[in-house]
Amino acid sequence: MGLFSNKKEVDIFKLFETSASFAKKAAESLKKAYEDGIVDYNELQNLKSIEHEADIHVHQCLKHVEEAFITPIDRSDILEILKEIENITDSIDSVANHTYMMGVREVNDAAKTFISLIVDACIKLEELTRIFKNYKKDFDKINQLIIEINNIEEAGDKTYRNAMRNLFESESDAKKIIIWNLLYNQLEGALDKCEDVADIVQKIIISKT
Repeated sequence: MGLFSNKKEVDIFKLFETSASFAKKAAESLKKAYEDGIVDYNELQNLKSIEHEADIHVHQCLKHVEEAFITPIDRSDILEILKEIENITDSIDSVANHTYMMGVREVNDAAKTFISLIVDACIKLEELTRIFKNYKKDFDKINQLIIEINNIEEAGDKTYRNAMRNLFESESDAKKIIIWNLLYNQLEGALDKCEDVADIVQKIIISKT
């Protein structure tokens, strides 16, 4: 039976995990597109397919939440988590879209570091959603994952500061400055959204324990 075969038996927490898995797949796809320093445009197209699947999944989730009689946590919290995880996938897709639209053919080490951090954060986020259901029993594990995601985001902040400093200090080509200023901000934004989900989960488990 699929996730939506019987609306009375849908596992809300499993929906979170599935959403997080789409974000992880999108991050891994962008990493693959960037990994050898030469942009793989075919892989960017694959990422678009992942984002489309994630979009369909979110719409199905929202329909279920709307129709559900009883939910294990507040509806507003469910909707917020689903929306914020979707924002991660959308942010990664936006990086891919702008990479294509601006004709970026080569990526630097800073961009590759950024996407590796995003992949790491999405892996932790998927683990977090997997054990979220048992938040009372696994409180310490969940809290540790939240700390790890926050630490990854801090590493992203450091990467962002160094990348931007190097960009404005060393680059003289105005077009490249515009392109990389935009991409660095989008990459940092995607990583920030991973932390946003972790923070929401932390808020919920604290209020429930």
